[in-house]
Amino acid sequence: MFGFSLIPRELKFFDMFDAMAATIIRAAVKFHDLVTIFDNVPQRCEDIKMEEEAGDELVFKIIKSLDRSFITPFDREDIHQLATRMDDLLDNIEETAHRFREFRIDKPDQAATNLARIVRQSCEHVEMAVRGIRHLNRPEEIQKHLKEISRLENEADQIYRDADGAIFAEPPDILTLIKWRELYHWLETTVDSCKEISQVISEIVIKGT
Repeated sequence: MFGFSLIPRELKFFDMFDAMAATIIRAAVKFHDLVTIFDNVPQRCEDIKMEEEAGDELVFKIIKSLDRSFITPFDREDIHQLATRMDDLLDNIEETAHRFREFRIDKPDQAATNLARIVRQSCEHVEMAVRGIRHLNRPEEIQKHLKEISRLENEADQIYRDADGAIFAEPPDILTLIKWRELYHWLETTVDSCKEISQVISEIVIKGT
């Protein structure tokens, strides 16, 4: 009886994190489409906002379940941290999309589209790493995705530095400069959010293997 009662309780957290990861992927794909296609921007932003709100509901369920559970599949602090960091990522995707809408730029430049691609790719590896924590007996699979997130973050850092330098080499009008600097900043911050998730997962892997 005791062993049977633990199974649903453990799977519940894994299932909720899988659902959160799926929400992140949907948001990342919609964000990438927003930046690369760049049409019907208000509606695309609303669609991303809906994913962010769905993520908020999932995080609430995770935290509520954590408060009510005596037994958890891994450390309570790590569950809270992972849920919070995943929520931060969704928030940053939505905030970045919002700025593309409000700044009313003509179209994203190459640096912005490259960073949007990295956001999507990083989120794909986040999803796979999150799904992997269900199987901590196979840590090498998780580590593969964590390494890719780190590599993509380094690529994003270089693109950000190059773009920031280029905008000052041939500066546009001051308002345009401010807009692009903030867009680059939010794009890089979103990639950094993926790295923060990977660091939490790395701790879970270390403790669980």
